[in-house]
Amino acid sequence: MDSILNFSEEELQKITIEGGFPSFRSKQLYSWLYDKSILDLELMSNLDRSYKSFISNQFKFKTIEIIKSIASDDRQTIKLLLELCDKETVEIVIMRYPEKQTTKIRNTLCISSQIGCQIACPFCATGQSGFKRNLTTAEILEQLFLANNYLRNTVNNSEKINNIVFMGMGEPFLNWEAVKNAATIMNTRFKIGERRITISTSGVTKGIEALADLGKQWVLAISLHGSNNQLRDELVPINKKYPLEELIQSCRYYMNKANRRITFEYIMIHNKNIGLQNSRELGLLLKGLKCHINGIPLNETEEYPYKKPSKNEMNFFRTAVEKEGISFSIREEKGQSINGACGQLRNQRKGLL
Repeated sequence: MDSILNFSEEELQKITIEGGFPSFRSKQLYSWLYDKSILDLELMSNLDRSYKSFISNQFKFKTIEIIKSIASDDRQTIKLLLELCDKETVEIVIMRYPEKQTTKIRNTLCISSQIGCQIACPFCATGQSGFKRNLTTAEILEQLFLANNYLRNTVNNSEKINNIVFMGMGEPFLNWEAVKNAATIMNTRFKIGERRITISTSGVTKGIEALADLGKQWVLAISLHGSNNQLRDELVPINKKYPLEELIQSCRYYMNKANRRITFEYIMIHNKNIGLQNSRELGLLLKGLKCHINGIPLNETEEYPYKKPSKNEMNFFRTAVEKEGISFSIREEKGQSINGACGQLRNQRKGLL
């Protein structure tokens, strides 16, 4: 039995009519799913019993369960550990940002595309746990359903997810068909604007070019982390397959085709990749690109021997990079008290941390 999330409105209508029910029932069902983020048939109050019985025999509805939740003291970061139908687990993180001078909250969901990760970056908890399998389109979408329901039932019934970042477990471009389909549905069915969806990659160049050719306004973020090939080979092992020269060539292709700014994510590591020489190399590497660097303080794990830099070190590096003519900001740290970095909660449950 397939997940109902794999079916379009037109397909649901066809199945409904073939089952002997009026077409408006499928519209009611569709509204419960995508207007209200409800996956529980029992809560769909305007559907009659016979239609509920029919539809429950056609599709799977809920295939993922929240097995652990943990929130920071200010409740601005919430991590959920999810168990899939095969007992594998993935993580999602909800980041809540109060808007200035209003009472509104913007909610960003950090979503996973794979169980584990093939890239095996040494500083990443997910990379340390190995790779299991790709997530399906429905499994990616169900993460959004669960996040919306958690906000509504646990935090504030008027809140929902406003932004999506594919920065959770996995490399999105190594599961591109499922990610592309899920992101499209998030835009068309959940009404999340294209520019509010970010696809993050470790540098899979064929994926970057495929995104450029797609013609979407999705945001591209690239995990750079190193200013030269030797350093990046160590920090982002896929660089051995897609070295910086090839990566920058794909970035120029993307910039020319999509006419969109690229965000480069850069993990800042004490005594490793934030020296003056690194800033100069970044200036040369990124010259002429419409881009921004998002500096991220290292989230320390026991398995990785390096340390997070001091605020002075990070500010020095930011200033040095800006002198090279590159826009640079330091990401606000969220989730430190709850193992907010990707994969940490999952690894704790598996006894890897």
